Amino acid sequence: MKSLAKRIESFITAIGRLCAWSIAALLVAIVAQVLLRYAFGKSFTLLEDSLWYLFSMTLILGLSYTMTSDGHVRVDFLYQNYSPKTKRIVDLIGILLFLVPLYAFLAWHGWEYTAKSFAIGERSPNPGGMPWLWLIKGLLPLSCLLLLLESLARACLILIDRPSSPSDSVYGS
Repeated sequence: MKSLAKRIESFITAIGRLCAWSIAALLVAIVAQVLLRYAFGKSFTLLEDSLWYLFSMTLILGLSYTMTSDGHVRVDFLYQNYSPKTKRIVDLIGILLFLVPLYAFLAWHGWEYTAKSFAIGERSPNPGGMPWLWLIKGLLPLSCLLLLLESLARACLILIDRPSSPSDSVYGS
């Protein structure tokens, strides 16, 4: 079980690295758009829409990596003073009672949302804009599935791993 949880986290880390590189691509595209607009007086709707698509992809898919790297914000004024055992219990309860049901609900309804968008062939509302808006909407349930997988992997690591000292990672990573 620990091996499966680690493989899930490795997969999500690879997605996180892809998202990090997409930030570089986004930066290049933004600079190109600004140069085209202000230096040459040209504006391309397709380029502008591609920026939104790339930004959406980076943000939505990066959420699961943020969870893998324990980068989400939490209320630390109490949590930081907890013992490692108490942190594990709080995290496990939070994952099982809140995160898993929330991500399952959002993934389920996200597929319906995406299917409706696909059925009507939804595209950018801008004239000459990007097609396949449903593809970006499809990232929402995909992201929820990745977050659900990461939540379950994290819960497994909490249940399986036992830290040997208080300074060890809460998740045994």
